[in-house]
Amino acid sequence: MPSPRRPGMIAALAGCLGVALSGQAAAQAWLPDKGEVSYSVRLTSLLNKKHYLPDGGELDLGHTRTEILGLTASWSPSDRWLLTGGIPLVRTKWLGSGVHGPETDHGHYNTTLTDLRLEVHYQALEYPFALAPYAAIVKPVRGYPYLGHSAPGRHLDEYWLGFFAGRALEEWLPGTYLQLRYNYAFVEKVQGIAHDHSNLDVEAGYFLTPRWALQLSGAWRWAHGGIDLPVPPTSPLFPDHDRLAAAEYLNLSAGVTWFATERTAWSLAWTRSLKGSNAHKVDRDLTLSASFTPGAR
Repeated sequence: MPSPRRPGMIAALAGCLGVALSGQAAAQAWLPDKGEVSYSVRLTSLLNKKHYLPDGGELDLGHTRTEILGLTASWSPSDRWLLTGGIPLVRTKWLGSGVHGPETDHGHYNTTLTDLRLEVHYQALEYPFALAPYAAIVKPVRGYPYLGHSAPGRHLDEYWLGFFAGRALEEWLPGTYLQLRYNYAFVEKVQGIAHDHSNLDVEAGYFLTPRWALQLSGAWRWAHGGIDLPVPPTSPLFPDHDRLAAAEYLNLSAGVTWFATERTAWSLAWTRSLKGSNAHKVDRDLTLSASFTPGAR
């Protein structure tokens, strides 16, 4: 029979994963209890070998290796509210020839903190399914470079509105659950051009035992505005074309999570791009995550 602790375990699982398939959120449909504090650490090794063209075709312009150390902390001031903050330390390296971004594409690692993300979540429903709307703000913390194949980020202010929804599927398939996240990102305009985007993540999970769980996830991104790539160097948009790219993609992830204790979970996830346009193709993304919940505060 399924454990009565299953919803809480699902919450811990989603928090540990940090929605690794997209790397954009670290909360879930089932929010923690009042006073709970948690911390998560995420290590990502990412390899991009090709670029997606506007029509979905692929072009090899050189390879990029990225390593990310993501740190996140969360606190629940009540049973219905969750506050989360996180920031990544990003290392990128250009493995191709030529110079696309003079500050980044030099064959050595670029290391920098990038964007602080602050989120607030509300538990609107728990039955018959879990629903947690949320809002987030993304702010660059320093003036890192944003032009180049190995640029660590886009250096843009973003404001997100979205929700998590989830349901345990115990009555149909014992030990399983389904969770999704959607958000709309209002992104800072560049050269007067709007380039907002939407994100949808869908995750199915199965508990092999109370301590082990498997996940299969899909992540979609749609562009609302932006420009097609490539852009000629003579274009006035060239200095900002990486920031303005109308990037779209579908990524697939598979993961496994081990609940070492009631307050500690470890997760390993693998991600690969299935299709896209105006974006880097993810050839391999390996993410190791750890989540710790020391207790209520």
